Amino acid sequence: MKKLFITVICFVMSSFMVLGALGSGPINTVSAKDTITHKKVLMVIAPKDFEDVEVIEPMAILQANGAKITLASTTTDTAIGLNGFKIKPDIKISDAKVDDYDAIVIPGGTGVIGTLWDNEELRILIQQFNAQNKIVAAMCAAPPTLAKAGILKGRTVTMFPWDDGIKELTSRGAIYVNEETVTDGNIVTAKNPAASKSFGLAISDALKIRKFSKNILMVVAPKDFEDVELYAPKTLLEINGAKITVASTTSKALGLNGSTYTTDIMISNAKAKDYDAIVIVGGTGVIGTLWEDQDLRSLVKEANKEKKIIAAICAAPPVLARAGILKDKKATMFPWSDGIKELTNNGVKYVDKEVVVSGNIVTGRNPDASVAFGLKLCEALKILGK
Repeated sequence: MKKLFITVICFVMSSFMVLGALGSGPINTVSAKDTITHKKVLMVIAPKDFEDVEVIEPMAILQANGAKITLASTTTDTAIGLNGFKIKPDIKISDAKVDDYDAIVIPGGTGVIGTLWDNEELRILIQQFNAQNKIVAAMCAAPPTLAKAGILKGRTVTMFPWDDGIKELTSRGAIYVNEETVTDGNIVTAKNPAASKSFGLAISDALKIRKFSKNILMVVAPKDFEDVELYAPKTLLEINGAKITVASTTSKALGLNGSTYTTDIMISNAKAKDYDAIVIVGGTGVIGTLWEDQDLRSLVKEANKEKKIIAAICAAPPVLARAGILKDKKATMFPWSDGIKELTNNGVKYVDKEVVVSGNIVTGRNPDASVAFGLKLCEALKILGK
């Protein structure tokens, strides 16, 4: 799952870089009339073998919430992640000054152990941030850096569940807990790459900058959903400030490409009034489970009555057709004759395009359309960064 997720995130982030959303500064999630207090965050990474997603996703979330990121390492040469992601630090750790930032964030990866755990310049910097009660955050293999700086005594923290690393924490008085993300006062820690999202959000909370402009329900089949059709739109929506709830008919959903997702809610418990949009992810598993799901059908009908944004991609648009909300509307889906027949038999005008918008309905063609589908959703919800 990790390699798939890294690929998706890097693909999404690359698309945003092309758009200039990340290259030109933070993504705006509020109107130009609002006054944003920009927080400044120092993110410190290993020069080699940092954990890619632990840099990319927290950085994107922080920028989406208005933070300005400065990237530091032991050198300003291009840093290379465990999965091949390359990024050039802005400054050396030795040039960073505590007064210039509101938080220090240290992502993990195996490279952290040999380069950052015992880096004296970083140790002093961490102590200075903590002395001023500024936010100090570390995840995966990085929390021992904080322990070695002497700031974790009596603090509850987490990290990658590795005995030698945990011993570095507990031997210096830290209280280790095996949880995804932990906040104790000004200290934020997270367990592993899968916690990258919650880590970014927890730092945003600690900095009091987290903004959710829209609430989105994403629906997946319990088995064989199309992985990229969940992760790419989800990441794009989150980058632009949306809060995502994932629903299915089971507590764990399995993707076609091997990912496992722990869902937040059962479809039967979801209420249209709680969301600004309903997004149904495709994949072969949708056909046997969601096409006929009566709870989902009722949810879609209710959302349509309230003029909410309703979206489906790949094999999922027939769910909308069977709910009767696509009659006389244009829509696309995976170019599969039986699926297209489900649309046309329900009065839908099928068009073979990447993404189609018809009123409050957004449909996408196939996995390759995942990024375009996500961007169009952000546009329809009026949250796409300028």
